[in-house]
Amino acid sequence: LAVFATLFGVATSLGLGAQQITQGLSHVYGVPDGIATTITVIAVITMLFTASAVTGIHRGIKYLSNINMTLAVLFILFFLITGPTRFIFNVFTESIGEYLQNIMLMSFWSDTVEQTGWLGWWTVFYWAWWIAWAPFVGGFIARISKGRTIKEFLLGVLFAPVLMSFIWLSTFGGSAFYVELFGAGGIAESATDNAATALFVTLGHFPVAALMSTLAV
Repeated sequence: LAVFATLFGVATSLGLGAQQITQGLSHVYGVPDGIATTITVIAVITMLFTASAVTGIHRGIKYLSNINMTLAVLFILFFLITGPTRFIFNVFTESIGEYLQNIMLMSFWSDTVEQTGWLGWWTVFYWAWWIAWAPFVGGFIARISKGRTIKEFLLGVLFAPVLMSFIWLSTFGGSAFYVELFGAGGIAESATDNAATALFVTLGHFPVAALMSTLAV
């Protein structure tokens, strides 16, 4: 059951990732956005995943994870330096306040009065996706947490990812909101047509867009 659940979780992540990479290649380099490109991207990603898994936690997976985190920090610094710095910090501060203020209300909200149906469709996909990852992530975290204290475990698994999510969403989302509200705009329209293009359209409003889009891919 765990193997099949992980299979579906990986398939979803792979599909969404391949979509975004394909759109990035199309947006930056004009590569045709078709089935052949998507299949090629999936094949390359699969080979990388396989190589990292075969070489183990202390080699392949560790190297790819470190590269990923380095790129993530680079993108955050890029938007902070070249983007609307003050606006980003304001979004970060305000969003934490709204989160703390509404987390209890939203956690127990059951759409009793309005009956919009939102609870029945919007969260199901994400709920199933996250649950599918639970067996693998649980085992993986247990494996890399060997020898750690409970304090280190809680900080590394619970608090650090939440804080990183706030920073990431405030930086990327804040920059996109600023362009949409006070700049040239066009990001919301692009994201509505094809969500996978949003990142690359956003990068197009900032310096060295081609380089950053290539790194994003």
